[in-house]
Amino acid sequence: MHHVDSDTVLAPPQREGPFPLRLPVLDLFRGGAVLLMLVYHFFFDLNYFGVVSIRFQTDPFWLSLRAVIVGGFVLAVGVSLALSTRNGLNLWRFVRRQAVLGMAAGLVSLGTYLIFPLTWVVFGVLHFIFVARILALPFLRLYVLNMVLGVAFILVGLSVQHPVFNHPWLHWLGMMTHKPFTEDYVPVLPWLGVLLLGVYIGQSMLRRGQPFLSTALSLPGFRMLSWMGRNSLLIYLLHQPLFMGVLYLILR
Repeated sequence: MHHVDSDTVLAPPQREGPFPLRLPVLDLFRGGAVLLMLVYHFFFDLNYFGVVSIRFQTDPFWLSLRAVIVGGFVLAVGVSLALSTRNGLNLWRFVRRQAVLGMAAGLVSLGTYLIFPLTWVVFGVLHFIFVARILALPFLRLYVLNMVLGVAFILVGLSVQHPVFNHPWLHWLGMMTHKPFTEDYVPVLPWLGVLLLGVYIGQSMLRRGQPFLSTALSLPGFRMLSWMGRNSLLIYLLHQPLFMGVLYLILR
């Protein structure tokens, strides 16, 4: 096993100049995921109101697009977690962020229950991020092993299925023999593997020192994407009520 001292992983790399507290490239990447999410949900809402006819549960294009979107968000969470704990875990900051995520996940469950009472979100992307950030804490002391475990978790999550995981209390783990009837479902496996790959990428950035695109880009489109990336949680919570409200007013 490749041994890595935890101080090597969690401490800033020895280099001239501080590592940026916020990476424009990460905001840009997250903003791209937000943009794709807006496109996906706009067509989802058009389908809900009967303007278009799309089988989101079976169409390969839309299934692939959803996987790309969720994967982008989860990968960014892993990178951010590695960078934010470079000097060790700030417990107060972590708990505060968890509280925000927990409340946001609760709002998603409540909102979807009011609109889709039969398919409301029990364990969606925000619920996953809340749980996975806790599960990932022991892995912050690892480095290359995170890449290995990340790939392993993805393979297990995609290939292992067993009826025991069909129990409602175990849905959050994944590995079910069928997808639960819900509007959003992001189980621990395989998605924890994606998050660990993000942790590995973030730790690699710290070891290399100056990251790629460490300064803000001035192109108008990039500025907008970066803003979206910095405000991804707020956009996630507000965009669907806005979309559905506007479409209802237009199409009623």
